[in-house]
Amino acid sequence: MKEFKDDQGRPWLVALTCASAARVKDLVMVEIAEEVEQPDGSKKTVRRTMPFDLVDTANVAKTLEVLRGQFTTIGEVLYAILLNQVDEKKLTKEQFLDGLRGDALDAAASALESELVDFFPLRLRKMVALMAAKMDQMAGELIGQAEATLEAATTESLLGQSGMPSGRPQASLASTQESGPSANSSSPAITA
Repeated sequence: MKEFKDDQGRPWLVALTCASAARVKDLVMVEIAEEVEQPDGSKKTVRRTMPFDLVDTANVAKTLEVLRGQFTTIGEVLYAILLNQVDEKKLTKEQFLDGLRGDALDAAASALESELVDFFPLRLRKMVALMAAKMDQMAGELIGQAEATLEAATTESLLGQSGMPSGRPQASLASTQESGPSANSSSPAITA
């Protein structure tokens, strides 16, 4: 069992068991993207919604991806696991979820992932732990590269990549202003 405190300072004890994993599967839905081969041989990405089977060994990598990138889903999963504690504290689902943000959400996600690894029998636990460690390593490298790219970027280059105007007048805007009304022209008369 792993403990974390939410953003309100309330302690929570995460215990992933078969019963809590079944509650997750009953209460939490996730959207899965799959590549489906088309009759012409091309592949198309198809999204479908399905119950989140947190402990499905065939999809451990996908489970870890969800737990590392879909923060509202982490909250939903924790709510399902901690449902009895939420009820004991007389909180609504929304009140519980409101306590998950920032460092508290990070601590909760770490506790959940650690419980996921510990849930599996020894013969699978090492593989799941190794997969989580490799994902940590890869995420660290990607974040490092992204931070280095952002530090080296200029405002102009970032705005250009985003498709937003750079703050400089566009040629068409400048020419419209130049050919518009002059300071000594009169306003058109309004008739009733």
